[in-house]
Amino acid sequence: MSMKVAFFLFFPPTLWAPGGGEVQLAKTKEALEKLQVTVTLLDPWSRNHDFDVVHVFGSNYEVSSFIEAAKGIGLPVVVSTIAYSAKPAWQWKVWKWIDRCVPVPTTYRLRQRIYDQADRLISEAYQLAQGFRIDSRKIRLVPHGIDAKRFEVASPEPFTKRYGLRDFVLQVGRINRHKGQARLIQALDGTGLDVVFIGPLDYSDPEGVVEFERLLRSRPWVHYIGELSHDDPMLASAYAAARVHVLPSISESLGLSTLEAVAGGAAAVTGAYPPIREYLGDYVYYCNPKSVDSIRNAVLEAFTKGCKPGAREYVLSNFCWERVAERLLEVYRELVK
Repeated sequence: MSMKVAFFLFFPPTLWAPGGGEVQLAKTKEALEKLQVTVTLLDPWSRNHDFDVVHVFGSNYEVSSFIEAAKGIGLPVVVSTIAYSAKPAWQWKVWKWIDRCVPVPTTYRLRQRIYDQADRLISEAYQLAQGFRIDSRKIRLVPHGIDAKRFEVASPEPFTKRYGLRDFVLQVGRINRHKGQARLIQALDGTGLDVVFIGPLDYSDPEGVVEFERLLRSRPWVHYIGELSHDDPMLASAYAAARVHVLPSISESLGLSTLEAVAGGAAAVTGAYPPIREYLGDYVYYCNPKSVDSIRNAVLEAFTKGCKPGAREYVLSNFCWERVAERLLEVYRELVK
């Protein structure tokens, strides 16, 4: 059966690096088209409704009226929620109570409408159930994809030849306090391990940048490569040359850098957040990202033991774009009889 799907993009800027959401959207579109799905990038002002399903990427309150309009003309709606939050459960309970007392629509209420009206939610079940009333029958787990083959076959030699580093600790991501570079450096003091950082300096967090640069100057075993384009072959080579990749963020959904690192053969250390556990289970090492001691212990264990058994094969087979597209097509077919 042929399928026509309209994509509508709304990524909260705090959840994606510049251009990251658009890359994910383009890769998803390309993989679905290989399965003979016609994908249209939706112009919300267009009168063209010649598609079977609307797939909305993002669930900030701003998309509530758009989803309501799509449902009003009888279109099934799939929402990739992309809405992980580190707020404690009690704060969500307070919002639920406040919302009942406010006579005008709150951002909380508008988000609840999104989840009520969507026919399917591509999401982590634990996260949504913490904060909102969710019909669990709507939820489907479909992860982000990576260019699995690219990272699988990458050679460590280009990176090692250029920088003289091999079997180091790596972190790929924006340089700010949220991502935990300072805590990682402090955790590795005295271990004798080299640590490499790749990513842009996040000047929206100037204090974090200043702290990082201070630590960088005082420790010769800390190496900052700068920002690399996602398509730069040197990025894939860095993953292949690394022994461990660490992402001790204060909050995190399933980070693409974690997936790419495992696909490249590195052991991965990350915070024990529900979305990551739901997707990766025991295939990665977990730490308390707020604890320097916990980060240190997890990194040393990962460095000693290496990539978890079966982790690389699991990531390569389950997070490649082909598999992501197959899962999405299954979700769309549930809604089109």
